Amino acid sequence: MLRWSAIWIVGTVVLTGLLQWIIADWDLVLWKNSIEWIASVFFLIALIVGGVLTTERAYYSRKKPFYREEWSIICIIVTIMLFGISYILK
Repeated sequence: MLRWSAIWIVGTVVLTGLLQWIIADWDLVLWKNSIEWIASVFFLIALIVGGVLTTERAYYSRKKPFYREEWSIICIIVTIMLFGISYILK
């Protein structure tokens, strides 16, 4: 789980940095805001995956090698780390 979290964190920071550099010619405040927006999207995904899609029926019909609960925890870890990175960029 930590490996997937690290992949998503690094990918998100690099992708938002590249897009911000292309669009706004490296504005640090804009980069911080875009990281916060993406962190909010990850939190929304964590709520949807962990709450709505994890029902009792889905729990008993597990046939996939991955579980939705694990992805929810990964998204929450990514959310916390992205908000931490945006706080450091202040």
